Parts: sequence; structure tokens; C-alpha cells
Amino acid sequence: MRNKFINSEIWSLTIGGAFQRANVYKPNVLEKDKKDFKFKLKGYIDNTIVPGYKSSNISDDVHIENIKSVQQYTSNFGKLLTNGQFNFGVSQKLLNLYLKYLWCLKVIPEPPHFPVDRVIQQKLKLKPIIAWTKIETPEDYMSIVNFARTKINPKDESYTSLATIELSLFSRRNDYF
Repeated sequence: MRNKFINSEIWSLTIGGAFQRANVYKPNVLEKDKKDFKFKLKGYIDNTIVPGYKSSNISDDVHIENIKSVQQYTSNFGKLLTNGQFNFGVSQKLLNLYLKYLWCLKVIPEPPHFPVDRVIQQKLKLKPIIAWTKIETPEDYMSIVNFARTKINPKDESYTSLATIELSLFSRRNDYF
């Protein structure tokens, strides 16, 4: 019961984070259809994608293919979605954010990448910033990931990997703690 509750909360945060500012739905999509889409998308990711992350050392290539798989899966719901499917940027944000939460809960080993968005690019001092909602190709996405890799420093515990860099730099806008 507790695991179901936590998973539901994580998915709520994941969907909120990945769909914000992304204008994913066409106008006038019914709430019932949105709910059904999110339920099926969650099932696809939980049952098809996540099991591969239960072992460590997922390569960039495999991770990119998984992001593309999420993107392709959303094309099954093209009648609901603004562009007929998610673009690469929304797909990476959805998968990476969910994997980050699972890692923090010790459900999976450390994920290979972090959720790419404007805030992380600003904190990494990347120029120019690429709007994550507009990322269309793995190459644009990997340019951000590879820039972040230049910040890895094995001597600094907070910067030993992409995931730890992002956690170190992450903060909520209204962080009261």
C-alpha cells in the first residue's frame, strides 16, 4: 500500500515536471482521455523501460533508444497530442525525471543522465540555453549532457557523475528547508 502511494506521488511529480510548459495536449482534449493516456504511458514505462535500469551501467546509446521508445509510444495517442507525439525533449524529461526519483528511493541504481531543463542548463552555465521543450534530436540533448560531463570531478563528492551533479545543483524555487 505504501509503495503504491509513493509510486503514485512520484508519477504525479514526473508528469507535472515533464508536461509543464510543453503544451502536450491538443485543445479540447477530455480529462478522461488525458487520464487514460497517462495511465497507459505510466504502465508502458514501468513495465517496458524501467526493468532495463535495474542493472547498472546503461550506456548512452541504450538510454537514447529508451527515450526514443517513449517518444514512439506516445504516437499511439496522436489524436490527443499537439504534435501527434511527444518530442525528444519532453520524452527525455519524463523518463529522466522518473528515473531520478526511482534512484533517490533506491529502487534502481544511478541513472545514466539527468532531466535536462532550463534550470540545470543555467546552473551549469551552458550557453546558449536550449529550450528543453523544443529539443527534437538526440544530438541536441547529448550536447547538453556532454557539456555537463566536463563538470565531473572525482575529487568532489557532489560532482562524481551526471546524476550527482544534478542533485547537487537542484533546488526548488521555494525551498524552505
